[in-house]
Amino acid sequence: MSSLLQKKKKKNCRLILTTRSEEVCNRMQCQSTFELKTLDTEEAWGLFKRTLGSETVLDGDLEGIAKSITKRCDGLPLGIVTAAGSMRGVRDICEWRNALEDLKACSVGHDEMEEKVFRILEWSFNRLNKCEKNCFLYCCLYPEDRNIQRKELIDLFIWAELMSKRGSRSKAFDQGRTILNKLTRVCLLEETKDFEGVDCVKMHDLIRDMALRITHGNSTPESGRDDVPRFLVKSLGQEHSKVTQEEWTEDLHAVSFYSQNLKGIEIPPDWSPNCPKLSTLLLSEVFIREIADSFFHHMRGLKVLNLSWCEGITELPNSVSDLVNLTALILEDCVDLRFVPPLGKLKQLRIVDLSYTQIQDLPQGLESLVNLERLNLRNCTHLRSPLIPKVIPKGTLSEFQSLQRLILPYGTVQVNDPEVLNQLQYFVGCLCFTDFYKISRWPERYYLYINDGFSAFDDDDGRSGDRDRKRLYFHQCKLGRGSNNRVLLLPSDMNHLILKECFGMGIRCLSDVFKNFTSLNLSSLHIKGLDGIEFLWQLSSPAPRDQPEDSSFSPLRNLDKLILWNLPDLVSLFFGESKSYFPPPGTFSSLTWLSISGCHKMKQLFTVQLLQKLENLIVLFVSYCEGLEEIAADDDGVGQGEGEGIQLTSSEAAANVISLPKLRRLQLERLPQLKNICKAAMICNLIQEITIFDCPNAKRLPLFLPTINGQPSCPHTFLKIRGDQIWWELLEWDNPCAKNALDPRFTTQRSRFLY
Repeated sequence: MSSLLQKKKKKNCRLILTTRSEEVCNRMQCQSTFELKTLDTEEAWGLFKRTLGSETVLDGDLEGIAKSITKRCDGLPLGIVTAAGSMRGVRDICEWRNALEDLKACSVGHDEMEEKVFRILEWSFNRLNKCEKNCFLYCCLYPEDRNIQRKELIDLFIWAELMSKRGSRSKAFDQGRTILNKLTRVCLLEETKDFEGVDCVKMHDLIRDMALRITHGNSTPESGRDDVPRFLVKSLGQEHSKVTQEEWTEDLHAVSFYSQNLKGIEIPPDWSPNCPKLSTLLLSEVFIREIADSFFHHMRGLKVLNLSWCEGITELPNSVSDLVNLTALILEDCVDLRFVPPLGKLKQLRIVDLSYTQIQDLPQGLESLVNLERLNLRNCTHLRSPLIPKVIPKGTLSEFQSLQRLILPYGTVQVNDPEVLNQLQYFVGCLCFTDFYKISRWPERYYLYINDGFSAFDDDDGRSGDRDRKRLYFHQCKLGRGSNNRVLLLPSDMNHLILKECFGMGIRCLSDVFKNFTSLNLSSLHIKGLDGIEFLWQLSSPAPRDQPEDSSFSPLRNLDKLILWNLPDLVSLFFGESKSYFPPPGTFSSLTWLSISGCHKMKQLFTVQLLQKLENLIVLFVSYCEGLEEIAADDDGVGQGEGEGIQLTSSEAAANVISLPKLRRLQLERLPQLKNICKAAMICNLIQEITIFDCPNAKRLPLFLPTINGQPSCPHTFLKIRGDQIWWELLEWDNPCAKNALDPRFTTQRSRFLY
């Protein structure tokens, strides 16, 4: 840290740090130190009332008691917030008086900091019931300052059996959420989100220190209590660490070793720690060379074994087969793991996670796990025999009466029992195309990879299936209405559809293949490689021009991403029987990303009228469409019925200016017939990049430019225009000064390829 400070000084930077110890400031050679005073009486009382909220009215004697509680917090903000949070919603004066007496009696430690802070935190902890206390303490098993996903914590509560059993996972999950909400309301946990925006909680470092002291988790038993479980929590240092046998005492309930930098841990050979009460063992993100078979001999009470993200270990010891009370076996991302011993005796197992391991065979006895709720084999690619995916025999999965979540690797393990989907809540995996018709009930969440006989392997492992909750992926399937091809009925709640390298047989429109395609409320549609298809959506009835925008039915209202690649026969997005057909109101109103390539028969992409509706469009990418003449047409369409189809009819008089308020990137490449981008001027206030290469006939750039003193000016300093030098010099301008304004933004350097 000192070396970092010196580097910052050389770069004329200033580093501000906060610490509870003046000694740290001295060691860091701080130039200036400032003591942050505690809050005075008025400030402390104001903070207490703001945290307490308006739902609790402080009047009469109640206000006096509240002020006494505030006074005992000694002006420490964390103590005040925690104390006020614990009393939020309490109206009975008897409870307030009792809380004050409890606060006076609290004592965790002996030094000044403990007396002023920890006694307040412990007082808030003591107000919890036993279940809430145990769940709170389990949060300290995670590393300091870790954003802990709520779902992950609730799973741990369930697996460690900290909560009363509720019968179903959804009910148990509701119970866990209720407990976490209570802990955040009383300010023992903080609400936060991780980098993906997932709901998380976090422990303040002082609150975590208090929890560790209570559970002996920092190896100071003199500060512990007899009414809470005993923990051993250890962060591995800069060097490899050895497990100290003396730390593993008989009264341990939970052990957590973790590392921020994948440091190693050495487990003594032939060592068998005597921990009969141990319920939870977390060894996460560490390097383990080997675990001796004797290690688990005296851990028969173990319920949760989590070795996720551990490297080095190639096999689990056979003694794992005797952990008959185990409810959760988590081996996610143990990238060197090749062997898991038989699991047939572990009848209590509810979750087995072997994702991203190198196991070559499914563990023996898996079919005997009658209580198994979740099986995760994501990206276990070594399970696949050469060129032939392993097939789970019919009837095997139906033995798992409690199975709710099943995640299988793509192109590696094929389900030969589609009826099992009827009982699942969540499924990620592969299914043969011929079995698709046999599905009578869809899971609540699914990411299904469908292949016509698994003639080829697609390397998409389905990781994004966690976010794309209702997704179908057809790969190399024969689609059509031939003698052996039936019209498919897609799940009505599906929001993501992918068609890749499929074959269209006698079809013109996607509704010829998927009976209910026109009514689907998709959020993304990806089609890459599909011969024969001429249109995507068929308009079955005319929509009046004056139909309101908030019409109840608009299947394309929520479409966010549309990718169309290598559709050589595609003529138009829409098909109707007359020029009077309009898209439903709200069509493409949520579209943010449009990418089209290799669609050579398209002449126009859409009309000016439809372009005006793309108010959320951020990226427009069009390339290698040899017949494309216009991006946005303003005529009355190009054919109908038996002809070439229609580009949706434009308004009677197209506006001279249209606005695309969110468009940031326009990329047009290899469009030899393109003559017109848009005849109306386009207002794009957020545009950052315009790329036009190999479009020799595009003579105009329809960018609306603001004026300063009557002269055109660049919209903003971030704009970059990329293109061929000759094309740029030959562009036609309504105002010759426009080119001068944009010249500094032009470059011939190509940008990266979008998809």
